[in-house]
Amino acid sequence: MSDDKNITQTGRESTRSKPVTRRGFIQAVGGITVYFSLGDPLALLAQEGRRRDSRYPSDFNAYVRIEENGRVTCCVGKIEMGQGIITGLAQMCADELDLPLDRVDMMMGDTDLCPYDMLTVGSLTTRQTGPRLRAAAAEAKAILLQLAGEKLGVPAGRLSSWEGAVFEVSRPDRKVTFAELAGGKRIERFLEGEPSLKPKVAYAVCGKPFDRTDGVEKVTGAARFTGDIKLDGMLYARVLRPPAHGAVLEGLDTSAAEKIPGVRIVRDGDLVAVLHEHFDVADTAFAAVLAGWKKPELTLDNDNIHEHLAKVAPEGDVVAESGNLAEGGKLAGTTFEETYRHGYVAHAPLETHSALAHVEGDRATLWASTQGPFALKEQIAGTLGLPSENVRIITPFVGGGFGGKTRAIQADEAARLSRLSGKP
Repeated sequence: MSDDKNITQTGRESTRSKPVTRRGFIQAVGGITVYFSLGDPLALLAQEGRRRDSRYPSDFNAYVRIEENGRVTCCVGKIEMGQGIITGLAQMCADELDLPLDRVDMMMGDTDLCPYDMLTVGSLTTRQTGPRLRAAAAEAKAILLQLAGEKLGVPAGRLSSWEGAVFEVSRPDRKVTFAELAGGKRIERFLEGEPSLKPKVAYAVCGKPFDRTDGVEKVTGAARFTGDIKLDGMLYARVLRPPAHGAVLEGLDTSAAEKIPGVRIVRDGDLVAVLHEHFDVADTAFAAVLAGWKKPELTLDNDNIHEHLAKVAPEGDVVAESGNLAEGGKLAGTTFEETYRHGYVAHAPLETHSALAHVEGDRATLWASTQGPFALKEQIAGTLGLPSENVRIITPFVGGGFGGKTRAIQADEAARLSRLSGKP
């Protein structure tokens, strides 16, 4: 395997190559691991989602890691796809810990190292995940103040923190750093009650203009997306796709493609793929594949597509309801109705829907362009017939999604092809 196997979104190498439990992860990492249990700060939508998903505990545990060098790693199940939350969430964490923004690292969308989250959708991250992350950082600071008070022999109420150190307010020269307090040891401590969040008037980082923390990587091309990840022995796959919805494959001739050195043809039910260690050769071989399709009669066009979508749409899901539209209508001075429609367009972000899978025995690791790493984890477990704890999803930077990457069918294909070929 190459070193890429454990590269996470931020480019930092993780310490584990196999799926681990949260308890096992805590036992493995150094520094201070802070757990907290809070009342629910989420909106109605999140509350409803959690009630339906037992994997989303009511006492949601997020965590903040104080590293041995004094840096802070914030772990969240959300992903960065250009919306800037990799910076915004770090600002919240930095503010509550009285740290400069450049001392905070984000770990995002790794199902082994980050707490469960639903999806990164609906512009909900800042108002849903933000309060949890702020609370985690606030509790971390409170615990650090307790530890510092014990070390300095000073009541915690006489201490304050700034830029990674805790000091006595009346004698600023008496201080101890976060790194010294961590000391490479794992410390678990819970606060009694909820942590106190910093008031808005005391913000030093939130609400201030900062360059995006991923900006330099993005504009220089150093940022790594799923398609940039490489593993030793990796194969590229060109997948045969139907030319229309409902098209049925009636004939297939791969003889010309199979004559190209190193090409492998894999067929598994409805999945047909051309594999090769070089993408351009796989592309050339794919062009030599002859496929015959039975296409259904096309009945949809731009004029009737909206009626079709309305007809096949599932029942609505009411999250909250109040008021009375009929009564409100009687109070209106003027009423009017209109329907607005726009062309039926595709989700077409700059980054393609990519996935890299490495299936080794009863374990699978996938890097995927997805807005829902935890949903994908369960999806892949079902596809491969594996326990979900044996599947790890790592989400590098995602190049746009707009809701179209909430599913990741290409990851299913990559996982199936990896198992069948024995290669990443």
